[in-house]
Amino acid sequence: MASTDAGADVGTDVGTRTGGPAASGSSIVPQGPARLALIAVTVAVLAQTLRFSLPQLDHFADQTGTAAAAAGVLVVYIAGFAAPLIRRAAGPRGLLLAAVGGLFAVRLLAQAVEPRTWLAFAGTAIGMIAVAALYEGARGLSGVGFATATVAGLSIDAAVRMCFATWDPVWRDGVGPWLACLAFVGVGAAALYRELASGPVAAPGLSWRDALGAAAFGPFLALQILVLSSPAFVASSGWQSLTAAHVTIVVGQGLALAFLASGLAVRAVPGGVCVLGGTVLGVGAGAVAGTYAISGIEVVPIVILGQVLSAWLLAVACRAPLRRAGSGGPVWRVDAGAALGGLLIAAILVPYQVSAVSPLPFPNNLLPGLAGIALGALAAIASARGGPLPARAPLRALTAGAAALGLLAGTLVFSVAAPDGKAQAAPVPGHVRVLSYNIHDAVNQAGRLDPEGIARVIEGQRAQVVLLQEASRGSLLSGTADVGVWLSRRLGMKLIWGPAADGQFGNAILTSLPVRSSGTGRWPRGDWSQIRGYVWARLGVGDATMDVWSTHMEGGDDQADERVRSIAALLRAWGGAPRTLIGGDFNAGPGSPELAAMTDGTDLRSTAIGNDSSPTRSDGARTDWIFGSDGILVTEYNVPVSDASDHYPVAVTVRIGR
Repeated sequence: MASTDAGADVGTDVGTRTGGPAASGSSIVPQGPARLALIAVTVAVLAQTLRFSLPQLDHFADQTGTAAAAAGVLVVYIAGFAAPLIRRAAGPRGLLLAAVGGLFAVRLLAQAVEPRTWLAFAGTAIGMIAVAALYEGARGLSGVGFATATVAGLSIDAAVRMCFATWDPVWRDGVGPWLACLAFVGVGAAALYRELASGPVAAPGLSWRDALGAAAFGPFLALQILVLSSPAFVASSGWQSLTAAHVTIVVGQGLALAFLASGLAVRAVPGGVCVLGGTVLGVGAGAVAGTYAISGIEVVPIVILGQVLSAWLLAVACRAPLRRAGSGGPVWRVDAGAALGGLLIAAILVPYQVSAVSPLPFPNNLLPGLAGIALGALAAIASARGGPLPARAPLRALTAGAAALGLLAGTLVFSVAAPDGKAQAAPVPGHVRVLSYNIHDAVNQAGRLDPEGIARVIEGQRAQVVLLQEASRGSLLSGTADVGVWLSRRLGMKLIWGPAADGQFGNAILTSLPVRSSGTGRWPRGDWSQIRGYVWARLGVGDATMDVWSTHMEGGDDQADERVRSIAALLRAWGGAPRTLIGGDFNAGPGSPELAAMTDGTDLRSTAIGNDSSPTRSDGARTDWIFGSDGILVTEYNVPVSDASDHYPVAVTVRIGR
């Protein structure tokens, strides 16, 4: 087995033969940064496309029902299996142009017309074909080169997202988002043109075992979107600021790039080592992501180590599908392996997304855990089948790691340019304006992610306290945006976070009043459905204090008993403290046993004045309530209508007694 020089990972690694003569075709592999740029930009745009498609697919499910949505999602995620047909009809360059070029066109179109359901379906389907085309565009690179470009693309994508406070520019208007879009598409199109002009690189014959290495990209990308490259995830689960969360990700990506550039990976990696690495990665990811996840500072080292492990396993797995010599079966096997990887993305992300609103028959922690284990298993299958890895290159390792520091520019832009609003004054001196608002992950009634629309509703009510439900901090339902932090910055209010379904989806309180103390809790459950809960805060109001609680009860007509049990637990946690407001989505209407449980035998009462029966949901239902205790005098109650969410906010003005 021949060794390669230190530059093999960026374009000249010819690999080794597994038998038979080298395949005929171009002996020139395009050099320099163009090929790496093509891979990096394609991966970044694919991640962006998947992120904007997830809220749209959820909106589609709300409109059409679970069965139709499941069928539609299955169709788009198996679209990758069309890659062999496209290759046969149009050749390898036709596959590249149709898939990668099509992906760039979708990204440009999404910026122009804003993401829509049909565009989400089309973009996801083209993206799955682009996964196969990615291996065609990387033909002749070593696995290290491919992994390096992939991590670099995700790093740049994360830095750009930080510039926009994690609210993807694809959802936004203005010069900045358009410049970000044109930069990705422009660089990608130029790199694609260079690749097409250079001619196809001869592909080897591959066994199915070799081709399975191409499937590793699927669980790798799923982990990146869900955990490893999501600043909002690290911030909410690690209880870090968004700035510290992005620094954590940059450190992990920098170490991954340095490790790949150093050549520390051995030439022939034992399969057992890959399985061990994947198991460690899976256990770590499953421990920090999911309903029953750990949280706190432990998330930081897990994310950093996870970046290094996942990049290394991807490099090992992809060596065989990318080599240019050897004999075996037809090259379309790589397309099939890559399509399997695309299907694994759906198998991980879609059920995890569903778990936030509907119960699964298993804990959702299992999904990121299986992603890590699958990545290790696929690397083990292909571990000793590809070409050699580059020799040690400490200087290049240092350069690669140091270059990652440039990605902190995204954090700098966030710190300087992110929205920094000023809290509203009370509409009446001596009074407090309070809203309870189920914001539906900041996805409006048209299915568009629009935190600005939520902010304008809150601003229009001049609220000092906002009780949020279905608030997202990295949830797939909001395209992994940190809606809580964005609203906090935009409105100039403090954020008090209360995770529920997992660390990225739950209840929150925004306030401009002094916070004396706060806490959060969740109800005990005996199954794998979403854990509901509450968050509370004691706020200073002049010389007095008031307590505010935000909660969200289980939905469904068959869950009344569960809601009654949750209300009993909520009342025990409250303990009868005076000067209290408890607001939220109770998923119960007037006259229900659940609402009776809130008021019977307690000093709580609905804040609705008179016979006000305004609906609080767009479908005409009335399920959102605010209850007040002794010491709270309600002077105004209203339900402003808005299409910023599928719920309307319940707004009250109160005066605090002593």
